[in-house]
Amino acid sequence: MISDPLSAPTTLAGIAAILRAIAWPCVAVLFYLVYRSKLATVFDILILKLRHAKHLKAGQLEIDTEEAIHRVVEAAGERAGNGQLQREIPEEQVHAAQEVGKRLNAAPIAFSHKIDVVYKQIYELVDQYESTRQEMPSGPTRTRKMNEIAAKMRALSIAAYPLLPTLVAGEKPGERLAAICIQQVRPELGFFDWLIERVMNEEQPFLFFQAALAILKLVKAHPYLHPDIATNSIQNCLGRLSNFKGGEPDRNTIEVLEEALSTLKSR
Repeated sequence: MISDPLSAPTTLAGIAAILRAIAWPCVAVLFYLVYRSKLATVFDILILKLRHAKHLKAGQLEIDTEEAIHRVVEAAGERAGNGQLQREIPEEQVHAAQEVGKRLNAAPIAFSHKIDVVYKQIYELVDQYESTRQEMPSGPTRTRKMNEIAAKMRALSIAAYPLLPTLVAGEKPGERLAAICIQQVRPELGFFDWLIERVMNEEQPFLFFQAALAILKLVKAHPYLHPDIATNSIQNCLGRLSNFKGGEPDRNTIEVLEEALSTLKSR
């Protein structure tokens, strides 16, 4: 006698297997249908927490980058804190600018955040220059403070290069000082006329001295600068300084511009 393949025990075992296979999916579907509104809320909370954590991490990275750059900039200012106007851009300030540039490039933050970091620090220095000019009397102490500020601006010069158009067009003398300091470290031929205008038009001796330094740096860095045009422009600056109405002609600025003329004539 042949056994029935669909005997009761076999059938029951098959049904049990099928029930086991569909039981958990059914429970999961039922659970979702009953608690879907609460699950949606939980998922929304998790997504918000993840976004918040990502935002906090990005914010902390930006803070860390800002603090690292600030330390380099402050050190450059401290080393420059003397009352003497230097006729050469100190190499250590150029090295500080390179260090800041490297740290900023290596920072794991978005480019827009990098610009924000530099913008904040450069405009803090702009404000410091403005308040120093307004609140401190003329003399060695104020000159020392302004030297520190200029040194810090130079330390930011490479990183702040994208801000140059804004600084050049700025209405505040401190913004123009920052642009001049950038040109002292990264001289560009296209800014020669603008630097000449600073000597011709600025009323603050510290500013046109710094502009003269940038002109000298540019003359040395760009041998293809038209000698006749450049010579005439610098001679006009010397004429303006000789007839400066705001006090005695600044010998430091005159000597820097005379060196620029000598460099042009030696070519």
